[in-house]
Amino acid sequence: MAARMALILTLLQQYPHTGSKTKISGVRRVFLTPYPYLIDYYVGADEIVVQRFHHAMWLPVK
Repeated sequence: MAARMALILTLLQQYPHTGSKTKISGVRRVFLTPYPYLIDYYVGADEIVVQRFHHAMWLPVK
């Protein structure tokens, strides 16, 4: 899984707008296929900031 995550993060450096838009302005999401994990990230002017790495079945506490 670590190798897949490294590959995804490398691809995001080359193509930062690859992930899907989320409800949160400026935050995008990419799936860590074939694993059930998601990476939420923000694309800044000169950086990509990972906001959250979580399991796809995780539900936020209300």
